[in-house]
Amino acid sequence: MPLTLVLIALFALALLMFSIVVSVRVWWLTELPRWRRALPTLLLCAGLAASMTRATGTTVVAETFAFPLNLAAPLVGLFELNRHRTRRSADGAAPGAPR
Repeated sequence: MPLTLVLIALFALALLMFSIVVSVRVWWLTELPRWRRALPTLLLCAGLAASMTRATGTTVVAETFAFPLNLAAPLVGLFELNRHRTRRSADGAAPGAPR
C-alpha cells in the first residue's frame, strides 16, 4: 500500500477521533438546549451514514454529503465550545471553576 493512502487513512482516523471528542465535550455543556448539544453528534452520525453508503454502491451520496458533514461536526462543536468559553469569561467566572 502506498504511503499516500496510509497518510490519508491516518488523517481520516484523526478527524474522526477529534470529532468524537468535540461532540462529547459539547454534550457535557448543560447550559445549552438539547438540540444544540446534540447537533455535532447528529452531524457526525449523518456523515458516517453517508460514508457507509459506499458499501451499497451508492457513491453519489457519499461523494456529495460525507466529507462536508464529517467536517461540519467538529466545526460546529468548536464553535459551541468557544462560544461557551467566551460567555463564561465575560460573566467573570474562572475558566476552571464549576458553575
